[in-house]
Amino acid sequence: MRAALPLLLIVAAAPLAGCGGAHDSATRNEEQAAAAEQRAPDPEKVMAERWAQIFADPKAAVAAANDFGYKVPGYLPAGKDFEAKGAVTLPEKPKAITVDSGFTASGAAADKLDTLVFTFDVRHKGKVDRESAEAYRYPVRIVLGFLGRFQVGPGDTILGALRRRESASATLHGVPVKVDAQPIAGGDAKDRHITVTFTRIGASAPANQTQGK
Repeated sequence: MRAALPLLLIVAAAPLAGCGGAHDSATRNEEQAAAAEQRAPDPEKVMAERWAQIFADPKAAVAAANDFGYKVPGYLPAGKDFEAKGAVTLPEKPKAITVDSGFTASGAAADKLDTLVFTFDVRHKGKVDRESAEAYRYPVRIVLGFLGRFQVGPGDTILGALRRRESASATLHGVPVKVDAQPIAGGDAKDRHITVTFTRIGASAPANQTQGK
C-alpha cells in the first residue's frame, strides 16, 4: 500500500498498446495504418481504439488498477463469468476524510471485459482541514490515472461530476460512462457513495442496458 500512494499523482503513463515491431495491414491500429500510409490518423478512430483496448486486455486493466493499490489477484472465473476485484482505503493514515474504494472488472469471456466499476465511499469524521480535504481528490486522481494508462480521459462531464461528488452520465467515443453519487445512510451529510461504471460497446451486461447514451 505504501508504494501505491505516490502513483495517485500520475495521470498518464506509457501506452499499453500500439507499440512494437512491424504489423501487417490486418492487425494495424489506426495510428500504425496512418503512419504506414503517410497520412494523418483519424482522431475518432484513434480514441475509439484506445477505449476498446481497455476492455480487450483484462491483464492490462488489472495491472493498471493495481498501480493504485487495489491488490487485484487477477481476472478469475466467477460462476459462468469472470471477475477481478480489489479494494483500497485512502489515505493510509486516518484523517478527517477517509475514502474506501473498490475496483471490479467483469465479463462473460476470459479475454474480454464487459464492465469496469470503481466505487468510492467518502466519509467524514471530525473537522476537515486543508490537509485532510485533499482526500476529496482521490476519486478524480484514480479515474484519471487509470484511464491515462490507456491514453484516454473521462471527459468534462464525468470529471466535473467526480469533483463535485454528483451523478452524471456520458458516452465517450461510444463507451457509456455513468457516475452515481448517493448519500451514505447514517453518516455525515457530506458522506457519499460514488459508483463509476464503464461499459464495453455491445456488452450484454445489465449496466449497458441502464446507462444513457
